[in-house]
Amino acid sequence: MKRPLQSVFVSVSASCLAVLITAFTAMPSFAADPFRSTNAREIGSETQKAFELMFKDGNYVAAVKQLDLAVRTEANDPLLFSLRASTFYAKEDYLSMKIAGDRVRVNAEALKGKDNLRAYTYLAVSDLISAGYIIKTEGVSSAPSALPLVQSVFDNIQKAKDISPNDPELNLIKGYVDMLIASVLPLSDLETALESLKQYAAPDYLKWRGIALAYRDARKPELALDAVNKALASAPSNPELNYLKGQVLWMQGGSSIPTAKKHFELALSKSKQLNPSLLSEIREQCRNISNGTNCPEQK
Repeated sequence: MKRPLQSVFVSVSASCLAVLITAFTAMPSFAADPFRSTNAREIGSETQKAFELMFKDGNYVAAVKQLDLAVRTEANDPLLFSLRASTFYAKEDYLSMKIAGDRVRVNAEALKGKDNLRAYTYLAVSDLISAGYIIKTEGVSSAPSALPLVQSVFDNIQKAKDISPNDPELNLIKGYVDMLIASVLPLSDLETALESLKQYAAPDYLKWRGIALAYRDARKPELALDAVNKALASAPSNPELNYLKGQVLWMQGGSSIPTAKKHFELALSKSKQLNPSLLSEIREQCRNISNGTNCPEQK
């Protein structure tokens, strides 16, 4: 069922925060770029570790600690503060989310003339965070006041696209935005919305996760299952992907129900690394599929 049009502001600004994110305060060592196999950008090794802990390993608790470590030496990377904003969003600490989003903007502005592609990409992310702050603190009725920020998201994405239309980092962010808009606008075409993710986005564990979420929400469980299996092939230890697969299998119903329950339990077997709100959600859904019985989880 399509949600009200005004809720596009909530979905686009808030949901992209999960997924999703000049002179150095100290000179970090640079790690392999988590997005690109060629033409790598200077993303600090501590920030990369946090990114992979959060999205590849699904270890929210360790990722938060790693971000606190990364900010000491890599505080000028906009990706770092995008990740911090997402953790504050998960805790419903919207003021801290907004402050982190402001740092994303400062760092993105500082990249102009050095790396305009990432500068415009993260200016879009900062606008998204600011729009999300307005909606979460003032309510859906404030959506019109967030409209200029949402428009700025698209403007900055287009500027980045003009520089490098096939860039994986850009297309990961653009793909999630396009996907979420398609989920709330009745006239949007889902397959067109997924083109950026399917063709150019990276890494695979986030690319296919986004595609699986889109097909899940579109009530296309067969396509969602294929996508989440590809995400799991790239990140087999991520409990959030087990949870997503469990949801898709539950949607299929019938003989898929026992396997769905197993995937909920696999997610709960790593309960200590999950963010509290997601953990509560998984517990509830596993209890529902188990006829009211609590599911086992990590001791």
